Amino acid sequence: MKNRLLHADDDPVFSGIVKRILHQGGFEVYNATDGEHAWSLFREMKFHYCLLDIMMPRLNGIDLGERIRNANSDIPIFYLSGEDRGIVEKDVFGRGGGHAYFNKTFKLSELSAMLHESLQIKVY
Repeated sequence: MKNRLLHADDDPVFSGIVKRILHQGGFEVYNATDGEHAWSLFREMKFHYCLLDIMMPRLNGIDLGERIRNANSDIPIFYLSGEDRGIVEKDVFGRGGGHAYFNKTFKLSELSAMLHESLQIKVY
């Protein structure tokens, strides 16, 4: 069974690219276009990992992460955002329950390797 990952990001082009890369890396990826959509998917399905943007409409990634963390304290939550780490770090690793933070300025081809390093599992 593939590792099921919930990816929440309001940029459909970026989400499509991330989904393709992670699918090639062995993940079954479900994209949500905003935080409320992601929360709905999370309640309906079992996910192994969450990859959340921070700035999204209807429910931001930090608030979504807090809901997810309260519902399942064991699930790794990764944040992927263009926000400066220094600005969001307290919320990401505090109430957002983050496992890791990745800035969107990295090369997308490196996403699987970064998740591998954070998860200590082979994803490519």
